[in-house]
Amino acid sequence: MSYIKWGTAAPSGRILVIGGAESHCEHDDTILDRFVEISGRGSARIIVIATASGDPDKIEAEYIEVFTRLGAGHVEALRLEHREQANSDHAVALLRSATGVFFTGGDQLRITTVLGGSRVDTILHERAEDGLVLAGTSAGATMMASTMIVEGQGSRVSPGSVRTGPGLEFVHGVLIDMHFAERGRLNRLLSAIAQYPHELGLGIDENTAILVEGSRFEVIGAGSVTVIDAGPASTIETPSEELGPIALCGVRLHVLPHGYTFELNGRQPRITEAPEPEEQP
Repeated sequence: MSYIKWGTAAPSGRILVIGGAESHCEHDDTILDRFVEISGRGSARIIVIATASGDPDKIEAEYIEVFTRLGAGHVEALRLEHREQANSDHAVALLRSATGVFFTGGDQLRITTVLGGSRVDTILHERAEDGLVLAGTSAGATMMASTMIVEGQGSRVSPGSVRTGPGLEFVHGVLIDMHFAERGRLNRLLSAIAQYPHELGLGIDENTAILVEGSRFEVIGAGSVTVIDAGPASTIETPSEELGPIALCGVRLHVLPHGYTFELNGRQPRITEAPEPEEQP
């Protein structure tokens, strides 16, 4: 299986990881417009996969309309609700010719259950090596990671605050949480990172995304990305009791808005463009 892994040769594909609730408005569509642009715009062949959604007809129609309005040459949905479909010749053929694939939100466990280890899973990883653009929002973002947050409450930092499982590992070495600021999920992500301190925690706000290229990501959108690095921690204590408090000392935290990049190999933030100055009253 192929994936972006830090410290190795990176695939030429790009991965857009969206924190959910991205704008579909005509004058505020920065994230989705970026996806269409890097997928090829007029020559793009975009596939929408709504496996996670409870209402795939509606969500497929919404994204097909948005991507078409943004100038994508060809957009269609690929319905993958069962393992049989995820192993079909039809699905593999569509994905083989795609330039961009977009995973919608919903239930991330449905994505990994239906696609994990299937022919679709395999072709997506293979195509990431030759330039395919992968994107996902909300549940479609969470499943991109090595370790996937399945569910959890953020009321306290404890092992019982989060449940995890294996993701599809399109981006190796990270653990992603979405709707981050809006749903107060810092404690949930800290709880997960305490149990997987080798992973880099990424909390992505709504209408915000990271564009991963090689060993670097760029922050795009209206909110911020919170990065939690437990590598330098001096103390991590995770009690066996599910609700017992976790101890974390010396954890490094960054909050990165639009215009910042992050070097994943060295785990260091960089600014690539000056923020727009605030208007004076």
